[in-house]
Parts: sequence; C-alpha cells; structure tokens
Amino acid sequence: MTYDRERYRKHLAPLKLTKKAEDTILDELWILTENLARQSRTAPLYPLQFALVAEAFDAVERAIALESKENTTTREEEEACP
Repeated sequence: MTYDRERYRKHLAPLKLTKKAEDTILDELWILTENLARQSRTAPLYPLQFALVAEAFDAVERAIALESKENTTTREEEEACP
C-alpha cells in the first residue's frame, strides 16, 4: 500500500487544524493501519488490535461530524439574522 497524505487531508478539513496537526494525525492513523495489516494474519491479539484501531478512526470521524454540525448551525444562524 502507498501512503499519500494529500489524498486523506480533505477528510480532516472540517476540523480546521494546522497542517502539522493534520500530518501528525494522518501519520499516526497510517502507522496503526499499516501495523494492523502486517499483523492481521499472525497476531493472536488481532481482534483486540482491530477494535482499538477502529476506535481511533471512529474518534476522528466523530470529531469531524461534530465540527461540521457546528459549522452548519453557525451558518444557518448567520443566514437567519437580518
């Protein structure tokens, strides 16, 4: 698998992070994914590891959804004001 930060950076855009923070998150998620894929066939703890990695991805998705919801609410409030 090849890793291209720019391909995934757009998914973090709603969080309005610095480029360095985005790089850190993307790098860490990639390391988790790469290690999980490498160990998936040999590690007896694979199900537990998979659950932990899935939780990391879910946490990022929840943060993005929350930020997107707040941005949408703010825009709606601005449009409603005369």
